[in-house]
Amino acid sequence: MELQVNPFISRESANDSLGVYITESFPTVGSASEIKAQLQALVEKGGPDLKDYTKLDQTMATLYAHWQYGRLSQREIEDLKSVFHDSFLNATIHGHAYLKPFGYAGDFLLIDKIYTHHHARLAEYKKWDRYFHYCEATEAVRNRKEYFKKLMLKKLSAATTPLQLLDVASGPARDVQELYGTIDPKTLSTTCVDVDARAIDYATDLCKAHTGQIRFVHKNILRFSTPEKFDVIWSAGLFDYFEDRIFVTSIKKFLTWLKPGGEIIVGNFSEDNSTRGYMEMFGEWNLIHRSKEELTRLALLAGAREENIHVEQEPLGINLFLRITA
Repeated sequence: MELQVNPFISRESANDSLGVYITESFPTVGSASEIKAQLQALVEKGGPDLKDYTKLDQTMATLYAHWQYGRLSQREIEDLKSVFHDSFLNATIHGHAYLKPFGYAGDFLLIDKIYTHHHARLAEYKKWDRYFHYCEATEAVRNRKEYFKKLMLKKLSAATTPLQLLDVASGPARDVQELYGTIDPKTLSTTCVDVDARAIDYATDLCKAHTGQIRFVHKNILRFSTPEKFDVIWSAGLFDYFEDRIFVTSIKKFLTWLKPGGEIIVGNFSEDNSTRGYMEMFGEWNLIHRSKEELTRLALLAGAREENIHVEQEPLGINLFLRITA
């Protein structure tokens, strides 16, 4: 019997199936040449099946450990990546992450593909996109969107006057667009700032039903200034690209933009990112992973009071959220 794979398969259901469908066709990690042959076999058969996921996860984790400790050279990694040919890279989300068509990692379209469970049009590549969406990091990104919407709904339900939201590095603004679809738009005024004009154009079109309530600004947040004050300053996925100095400087500036009782919420990938090896080695998608303690330390350096600092996480514990109240 052939296993039918749901394109929205979760990690839990995949793991539940492994006892029945575990395969011996993807053995424990060996030499670089053996791993290359294993990856090549997966490419040739159209990608990993559900039964291959755990072995592929283990291979990525072991490869990453060897790479970190200098037991695997960059040349060997490049050789492994060569199994993913141009047609594969141009058709898959994996390829989008690696090729960086907009010139930077984690671009607005990649994030929106993750948000919307995008799958390759060509049948021979759909398995790879299913695996990409199964990875914990991508699930955590989708959890981040849900976290934002629940957070804002709670704040809006408690508010007696319309709220002002600043969305920093707003990307596709899918989270904002979905939020507005569930609220009275007059209760929220939003300013979205992004450095990429293409992201601004994409998000403007996505949010066109609410142009009266959402303003888009094409600006590098490090050069952005405003006389406005905000109830909420949200940044989903910018700060894990910031070194500590820029992180602290930005939080200091954000604090001056808060209304009394306002709140800053910034996301940052935690050190418990099990997909890190896959992201860095095969997608060249490098983030600065931080712990709850590190986020708290940086907030203190930015001038926040300890009693006003709180760190939360989404269900997987991969995305952390630093919360700072005025």
